[in-house]
Amino acid sequence: MNDTPTLVLVLVVGVLVAVGVVLLLERSLTRVLLGFVMLSNGVNLMILASGGAAGGPPILWLTDEHRMTDPLPQAMILTAIVITLGITAFLLAMAYRSWQLEGNDEVQDDAEDLRIVRGEGIRAVRRRFRRERRRLRADIRAQRAELQATIAAADAQELAEQARIKAEIAAAQAELARFEVDAEESGADEHSQETVRRLTHRTQTMVEQVAELRGRIRRGRRKLREHRRADRAAERELWRELRRRVRTQRRQMRQTMRAERERLARAEDSELQGND
Repeated sequence: MNDTPTLVLVLVVGVLVAVGVVLLLERSLTRVLLGFVMLSNGVNLMILASGGAAGGPPILWLTDEHRMTDPLPQAMILTAIVITLGITAFLLAMAYRSWQLEGNDEVQDDAEDLRIVRGEGIRAVRRRFRRERRRLRADIRAQRAELQATIAAADAQELAEQARIKAEIAAAQAELARFEVDAEESGADEHSQETVRRLTHRTQTMVEQVAELRGRIRRGRRKLREHRRADRAAERELWRELRRRVRTQRRQMRQTMRAERERLARAEDSELQGND
C-alpha cells in the first residue's frame, strides 16, 4: 500500500493555500472570508494526505490493527471544520455590520495605529530636518572657512604687491636722486636729462600701478562682501523653506488624524451616520 500523496494532491494543497493567503491580505472582509475558507480547506486536505492511505474504520475488535486508518488526522480535520465554521460566522457578522455602517466591507485602519505611525512619521521628519540642518551648518562652516582663506590670501597678496611696488618706487626715487646729484655736479646734459625724465615716468607709472592695484583690491573686497551677503540670504531662504515644509507636513498629518477621528465617531453612532 502506497502512503505517499500524489503530485496532483500536493498541487491542489499548494494552490488552495496560496490563494487563501493572497485573499487574506486584502482589505475586503468578503475576500478575507473566502481566503480563510480556502486556506482551511487546503490545510485540512494536507492533514488528510499526511494520514496515509485509506483503510478500515479505527474500531477495536472490528478491524485489524495493521489495516486501520489513522484516526488522528480525521479528528484534527473535524475540529478544524468546527473552528472554521465559527470563524466564518464571525467574519460574516463583521462584514454585514460593516456594510450597515459604512456601506462597504473594507477594513479601515485603526486610529491608534495611525496615530503611532504618524507619530513615527513626525519623528522621521524631525530627524531628517535635523540631519539637513547639520549638513547645512557644515556647508556654511566650510563656505565661511573658504571665504576667510580667500580673504586672507587676497590680503597677503595685496601686502606683498604693495611692498614690492613700494620697494621699486623707493629704488627708483633713490636712483633719480642720485642722477640729479650727478647731473648738478657734472653739469646737465641731454643724456642725464633723458634719464631723469625716464625715471620720473617710471615712478609715475609705479604710482599708477599702486592706485590700480588698490582699486582691484577694493573691487575684490566688494565682490567678496556681495558673495557673503548672497550666501547668507540663500541660507536664510533655505531655513525658511525647511520650516515651511515641516509645518505643511504636520498640518497634513493633523488634518488626516482629525478626519479619521470623525469617521470613527460616525461609525460608532449609526444614527449620526444616517443623518450625515
